[in-house]
Amino acid sequence: MRVLFVYPSLDCPPGVNHGLAAMSGVLKSHGHETDLIHACEKLAPIPTHEEMIEKVREYRPGIIGFSVMSQQYAWSCAASKAIRQAFPEIPQVIGGVHCTMVPDDVTADEVFDYVCVGEGDFAMLELVERLEKGGDTTTIPNLRMVRDGETIVNPVGPFPDLNELPLKDYELFDMGHILNVKRGWLSVITSRGCPYKCTYCFNKEIVDLYKEEGGAKSAKEYLRHYSIERILNEIRALKEKYPQIETVIFDDDLFTLNRRYVEEFCQAYRDSGINLRFVVNAHFQQFNDDMARPLAEAGCNIVKFGLESGSQRVRKEVLWRFMTNKKIEEGIAAAHRQGLHTSSFIMLGLPTETREEIEETLQLCADTQLGRFRWAIFYPFPGTAAYRISKEHDLIDWEKWSNMGNYFDASCLRFGSEHDLYLDKVGTVCNWYVNARTDWESAPTYRALVDQIEAMNMEEWQEFKKTARDRDREISERFLERRIPHYSIRYAHVMGVHSDFVLWEREQLERGTIKGRVTYTLD
Repeated sequence: MRVLFVYPSLDCPPGVNHGLAAMSGVLKSHGHETDLIHACEKLAPIPTHEEMIEKVREYRPGIIGFSVMSQQYAWSCAASKAIRQAFPEIPQVIGGVHCTMVPDDVTADEVFDYVCVGEGDFAMLELVERLEKGGDTTTIPNLRMVRDGETIVNPVGPFPDLNELPLKDYELFDMGHILNVKRGWLSVITSRGCPYKCTYCFNKEIVDLYKEEGGAKSAKEYLRHYSIERILNEIRALKEKYPQIETVIFDDDLFTLNRRYVEEFCQAYRDSGINLRFVVNAHFQQFNDDMARPLAEAGCNIVKFGLESGSQRVRKEVLWRFMTNKKIEEGIAAAHRQGLHTSSFIMLGLPTETREEIEETLQLCADTQLGRFRWAIFYPFPGTAAYRISKEHDLIDWEKWSNMGNYFDASCLRFGSEHDLYLDKVGTVCNWYVNARTDWESAPTYRALVDQIEAMNMEEWQEFKKTARDRDREISERFLERRIPHYSIRYAHVMGVHSDFVLWEREQLERGTIKGRVTYTLD
């Protein structure tokens, strides 16, 4: 059977959907064909409904499958309805994180014939094969549907053994174009699962779902790795086919969970001859010199941490991230001692967060002198604990929430006009606020800028905001000429990058030791 996938990543970084790549690999290994409509404006203009209908007409699929996050759900429903009007005989299935988090809502909407919950690698295969043979599709694990007014809920099956899955089908995607847009950054997943229970994430809910429905007995079953040999072979094959690859980003939720695994992986990576820089996601609770050393020796150049908030109260009560500022400082220091560039994610506009607590976050960034930090405005994803917390405090502006395309440019929570204005200012030039809190020679300049914009009302700020990032670059270039430390907005409009890294990258480009930027947008 021919399967047509639709993957909307609107207003998102371009890249591979590893779930679809794995699913396509399973289908192809059983003789089926797959193709993809990848809706991402950073790769190509978003296809119109007419263009999607024409693609369906040309490809003649036996089923159409959507994979979506919450912010793409409304677009997917509209696209689905347009396709169904033209091809009512073609069944449609939807899966992805949104469906796993709020499956009852998606099923009740009755837009799609099937709703896939959890990891659907084999559920999709079984659905395709039963449809092809005219079999009963109402009893397939992980699938939900409405038939004759009755909702059918099939419990999830066991988590798949990753090493029993066929190889991922990266060719489902336009890899050459994606890699060129991402300046040679290749995304690879070495595992599935995370043991932490952060309120803004989906991992806890997935584990709870599988335990409740019998798909897993404990959270340990959720944490799985592909074999190291398999991952290295995957990277080798991709490097051979796409010589523009310069950096591998291991996009696992948490790469550094187990020190022994990290040591074994790094040793194998060093011996493999792959010779590509790589980036990992780490957790402060599981990071020290013993973790940083093998990473640095194997060619890791950036370690990314989820700092999120500098407030102990916010981390504990709102985020369920139980770590101290001391642990954060120690983790960053360990990475720096081993010559690793550090990157941290921070969130602004969290439920119940005060201005003073935001300032704690800014101060912690300044004190630890991170290599870079990327800021985001909190968005309550449906089904998460953070969503429930936001609802309990009656903070969600539902109109803003339903129209929010990303979590970088605005808040959908109600804080009041004064705090909203402050969030908009910090969310535009967060690096200025951090620079102003350092002991660097550049600090007085940024303190004056912060004082200037803090005195602005909404109208004055909106006018100033139009040129704020241009001013940021102008000021930065002057400081770079004198090699004065500071953070400037680089690579993405929500990322503050240390001047040492900018200077290093420029020097490497001049020497020809790197072909393109070390950093890709929204890394």
